[in-house]
Order: sequence, then structure tokens, then C-alpha cells
Amino acid sequence: SAGTRYSGDHLNALCRATARIRLREKITEPTSEALIERALTEWSELPKLTPKEERVVATHEAGHAVCGLFCEHSSPISRISIRGDMGGALGYVEHQEHEHKYVLTRNRLLDDMVMLLGGREAEELLLDDLSVGSHDDLSRTTMIARMLVEDLGMGGPSVGVLNFLNPDADRRTRLPELSEAKRDALDKRVVELVEEARQRAAKILKENQTILETLRDELLARKVIDSKSLGTLLKKN
Repeated sequence: SAGTRYSGDHLNALCRATARIRLREKITEPTSEALIERALTEWSELPKLTPKEERVVATHEAGHAVCGLFCEHSSPISRISIRGDMGGALGYVEHQEHEHKYVLTRNRLLDDMVMLLGGREAEELLLDDLSVGSHDDLSRTTMIARMLVEDLGMGGPSVGVLNFLNPDADRRTRLPELSEAKRDALDKRVVELVEEARQRAAKILKENQTILETLRDELLARKVIDSKSLGTLLKKN
């Protein structure tokens, strides 16, 4: 995920866990590092998945991980889990700190989109069905695509090297003077970027299906795979 070593699933669960603590303890001050650490380590009930549910989660997280492994601009993976051990997350992929901590590039953002869509595409490939577990992944992918097109001038020649957002608005809305045709062009380019990322993810997973299936099966057997175990697994394939 852009700017963080955690997946969208992980971040979504962390936000839910933090919100539960704040509501339960009636905390009104800004969220502190100590509170975030509590949300990372405290949970009241681990989800009890059926074997079929666990297979879906393992497939999803393996998809994220394999796409990350074959995206040049992604950061190394430190841990993959399907234990559901944080704030309601059924599974997650944790990444090491990216070597470029302060400079975020277009290629990295495009690769982030591919990784985010990897879970969904793995389900499509191996299960011939889709769960709703990609909701947050899709939201984050769309956000990145809109940022590239509307905010950063990285949408390509079809939309131009411009910032189309109103800096004076309370919310980051499009400039009011944009024509309907330009708005349609921006929307079209956002859709194209997401579809390009989806196709890249699907291609990576299809070309590396053996690794995807092996990683899924290892997750089902071991529940958690660290970077060392992942490296050993990859050498065997």
C-alpha cells in the first residue's frame, strides 16, 4: 500500500481496532502512538474460519504477496499471515520499510495498485469466484489512480500534465470550471489505470501460478510465513 508497509486489509483492521478502543474508553484526544500500538497487539476475539473460508483468505493474501514479489518497485515482504491476529483482519501481508522512505514515485504507485489488486485476481484465478474482502483494496487502488490523474499530473497525454483539483475547497474537489468533456476524460483515465493494474496483476499471477498455489498451501499449513521461510519457498520453485 502506498506509503506504508502494511496491506490495505491490515490498515482497515487497524483503524477498526483503534476506533473500538476510543469508543470503549471514551478517548477524545488525538490518536497517539501508544494507542496505535495497543490496537496492533490487543484483540478480544479471533475469527474462527471454516476450512473453505481459510482457503479464500490464504488465496487472497498469497495473491497480494506474489504480485509484490514480481513488482520491481515494491518493498520486500517481511511477513504473511492468515491467523487473523490483529483487530479483525482475516489476513495481511506486511512489508519491510521501503528503501525510498521520503521519495514516492509514479512507478511505485503503479506497482502498489498491482499489489492491492493481487488478492482479488488470485481469487478469480484459483477459486473462480470473488469474496468481498477486496473492498478496501479497491478503494485504495481507486484513490491512487485518482491521485495520479487529478492531483499529480501523471495521468498521461490524454488528460495532460495539470492539477485538476481546487486547493481552496474544504474537500479536494475538481475545479468548478472543468467542462463535462474534461470530467469524462479524467474519469475514463482513472478507469483505464485501474484496469491496466488489474491486467498486470492477472498476468503476474497466471505466469507464476505454481508459486501462487505453493504459497497458498504453505499459508494453509503454517498460518504465518516470515521473510526467511518465504525465501526458502521461492528457491524451491
